[in-house]
Amino acid sequence: MKRNYSFIKIILLLIISAASVTYAAEASLNASVTPDKGTVGMPFTYTLTISGIDPGFFKITLPEKKIVYPEKKIEKANEKKSGGDKSPEESVPLYIINSAARDDSDVNGSRQVNIKLILSYYRPGTYVLPEIKIAGSDGTVIGYKIPSVTIEELNKEGKFEEIEPPVSLSGNYTRIIWIIAAILIIAAAAFGLYRYLKKREKNIPAETPTITPIEIFINEVNSLKLRELIEAGKINEYVFDVSIIFRRYLSAMLLFDAAEMTTDEIASRIKKHMPLDLYSICGEEIISNMRLWDFSKFAEFTPSAELLLENLDATISAAKRISGMERSGNGTPGL
Repeated sequence: MKRNYSFIKIILLLIISAASVTYAAEASLNASVTPDKGTVGMPFTYTLTISGIDPGFFKITLPEKKIVYPEKKIEKANEKKSGGDKSPEESVPLYIINSAARDDSDVNGSRQVNIKLILSYYRPGTYVLPEIKIAGSDGTVIGYKIPSVTIEELNKEGKFEEIEPPVSLSGNYTRIIWIIAAILIIAAAAFGLYRYLKKREKNIPAETPTITPIEIFINEVNSLKLRELIEAGKINEYVFDVSIIFRRYLSAMLLFDAAEMTTDEIASRIKKHMPLDLYSICGEEIISNMRLWDFSKFAEFTPSAELLLENLDATISAAKRISGMERSGNGTPGL
């Protein structure tokens, strides 16, 4: 009797194992990354497509949005325990997962799951992308071929940019005197024009046009010549200027003071104050843009001009979407 029971138990285990192998074999898991080669800070799209079997058979665990640092060596860990400060190199992350989403759809009469991750790498080298955990209904781990990306340095040769010498003011004092005189004449004429217009305003009431926050933001983008700063390689000036004017714009539109807030604090606030439908479209993109500014200022790396031009276009696009929120008046702020 005991031998029969053991035999039945073995048969059941074989049936369960065969079922696990069957749905693992029937499923098709295809992973890809676009592009497969880039530079520091560039966003990569990591896609995993599962087809050929009912998605209900799988337990899919999406990676969390997080900042991942490289594994520390033992000797470095011992140095830190002895009281050493954290070096600037250790402050630069390996990669950041900006977003992770799952989309179920029907393709040719069968169910298909598309998992999409947006992530950026901040250290040169070739890396295997993080694994998306997938298991069968019985807990059996299902693997797939994980793609890799190659991250190149932006300034491989380490060349220093040329610094222009200071302007010499010695020599032609006559020209300086004429310039000062011209400035005084223009100032006097401007003051006289101001007095004239001021008197005229008393007699002819004029409506003051209301300048909207988006118009102020676009005017500041143009007046600061942000695109020209990028093309001229003045990255620090661009990052500083765009960060200030965009924070002012968020303060005006979402009614909280973003000027002195960190990126993480702003991320928490816009999720609370921004309508849900708008947040789902551009909320994560806004934070990703601001994180690039932070790393450009504090992590001491220089993004490519192409990446910064895309960053500027994405920032302007997000600002226009936020401006459209005020006109449409729909959506409910997140909690």
